[in-house]
Amino acid sequence: MKRAIRYLRFSQLGQSNGSIERQELYTDQWLKFNNVELADTFIDRGRSAKTFDRPDFIKLQNFISKHFRTVDYLLVDQMDRFSRDAGEAMSMVKMLQRKYNIQVVSVTEGITFDYDTPGSFFRAGLQLLLAEEDNINRSIKIRGGLYTARAKEGRYIGIKPPYGYIKQGEGKERKLIIEETEAKVVKFMYDAYLHDTPLYKIKEHAYKVGFRTKGNTAVERVLSNPVYAGMLQVQGFKEYPGGIFPAIHEAIIDKATWQMVQNKMKKPEKIRVILDENLPLRGILKCHCGNLLTGAPSRGKSGKYFNYYKCKVSKHNNISAIKAHRQLSEMWELMSLPECTLSEIKQSSSAAIEENLKSNKLITEQKKLLLEETQEKMF
Repeated sequence: MKRAIRYLRFSQLGQSNGSIERQELYTDQWLKFNNVELADTFIDRGRSAKTFDRPDFIKLQNFISKHFRTVDYLLVDQMDRFSRDAGEAMSMVKMLQRKYNIQVVSVTEGITFDYDTPGSFFRAGLQLLLAEEDNINRSIKIRGGLYTARAKEGRYIGIKPPYGYIKQGEGKERKLIIEETEAKVVKFMYDAYLHDTPLYKIKEHAYKVGFRTKGNTAVERVLSNPVYAGMLQVQGFKEYPGGIFPAIHEAIIDKATWQMVQNKMKKPEKIRVILDENLPLRGILKCHCGNLLTGAPSRGKSGKYFNYYKCKVSKHNNISAIKAHRQLSEMWELMSLPECTLSEIKQSSSAAIEENLKSNKLITEQKKLLLEETQEKMF
């Protein structure tokens, strides 16, 4: 008597046992009608069929690798219960047949997959493609619904509310409500950051007063989250743009404060300039497009190397370093100043330096007085 193993799958964790009972019923009928003995059953609960990296499917593969000599069929209710990725599924069923001589059977669709039979191959492939198309359509509907809820309706969609908020209401009426105790901690974070308090100090105080979100960047995530300013970060969907959209929940901090924190958190872009005595203007000269010119030697037809200043955009400026240096020297010669002008510059510069020194001296004295007063208060 031939033997089979069956693979059953819940599509969602919250689904009732009726789905598994129905799959068991159909597979039991197939076993009885075809006089095939059941060797074992494997059930995946709430796992996505987009990948074969599923706990019970891995157990199924291990079972097959050990007992494939005594197994003839792998039973599934429908091909989309097996997998929703047509390419991976076709490769898997082909491998099961070629390597282990096991045929995959879709009992409700009446398909016994046989890679060597064109009709069977076509029918199985068609069912898998239809399952994948259904999965794509479902994904589009979900992403479209999420975009509408967030960008157009301003609703926060998330399993867990962000720190500082609680959820209230059901369905479309559900929204974020401020949790006052946690909101005070959020306000402290923003205020302290704008007053140049070091992040490690902000974290220390936040954890002391009840901030329990784990992670090395937990505070940074709070400082960068637009939810606290009454806004939502939304990903683009098809032709609809993504970005930050207004939300319906009440803000903990005002938008101006949030924007100031974002500006402060931005790291200034550093222009990497490698000094080279042969190319001293690299990173200084600009192309007509606005990009800074780089510099590198280029080999000519004679085999010798010549230095050039180049734009990173193809077919833009490619300037000979010799020519650029000569033109710069000519400009310096034309910039010679008369003696009277030089004398005026020296006098005005000396006066400005003396005034600056007096101002700095006055500031220093004021700071010393302030320091003494602060030390007395601390004492």
